[in-house]
Amino acid sequence: MKRITAIAAIMIFFLTNTNAQNKEEFPRITFGAEWSFVASVFTAYHFNYFSPEGYRYNEMGSHSGFTGNGEGLLHVGYNVTDRWNLSIYTGITGISNIHNAIPLSIRATHLFNADENGDRWFAFADAGTGISLKKDIQETATLKLGTGYRVSLSRDTKLDFHISLRCIYTHPDIYFENELISYRWINRNNALVAAVSVGMAVTF
Repeated sequence: MKRITAIAAIMIFFLTNTNAQNKEEFPRITFGAEWSFVASVFTAYHFNYFSPEGYRYNEMGSHSGFTGNGEGLLHVGYNVTDRWNLSIYTGITGISNIHNAIPLSIRATHLFNADENGDRWFAFADAGTGISLKKDIQETATLKLGTGYRVSLSRDTKLDFHISLRCIYTHPDIYFENELISYRWINRNNALVAAVSVGMAVTF
């Protein structure tokens, strides 16, 4: 988490101090909000823990099924060129039926039309970390690949519609006969979640 924060801070500092003489060409700094519906469709897990009676259990498996969650993010970014944007995203997201999390990620977006005042398609890659919102907080990791369509409302205001595939690595709570296993009795509580998301965003 600290490494991602440091990288993000360095990136923003560098970008905001690069090509300052060209700011009149097109808006350099961007910010906005994004809302998504996230549909988790597959989960693989590996648990290794001690039960309250002292027995050690090792459980591995996977299951498919639909679980819906919401996600709300804010971003600040920088238009490196008229086709490339780098942004930092954070907010709150739900991870399947496991827990909620506060993500922090860096996203690279490529716009396929050089006209920043026109509508255009885009593609993006997003990678980052986050913290889980549960009793025993642990880090999460997420990778997203997506595409979408940008509607230009004005020179400085854009409306995006997007769809993405994402892979989430996290650490669920473990229950044994409806009893929550204490973190100190857990050796491994890993889960990998595959999901699809659709949403919209406003960028200024």
